Amino acid sequence: MEERARRADGGEPLYDDDMKVQRSGNSLVVGVTSVGCKVHGIQKGDEYVVEVHDDGIWIATGDDDE
Repeated sequence: MEERARRADGGEPLYDDDMKVQRSGNSLVVGVTSVGCKVHGIQKGDEYVVEVHDDGIWIATGDDDE
């Protein structure tokens, strides 16, 4: 939680939503909301570093702190 709070301007989300996790092959997936795509300029086919921590998952989008 501390790492996310440090990177996410005090830990306050820009947006939150309840989403279902779905199975895709041998993986579990959750879609990025349209708001998240707009805020970070995420488009189909983009590739990002995904960090897995004990208390959450961080998708490094290459914003200011990257």
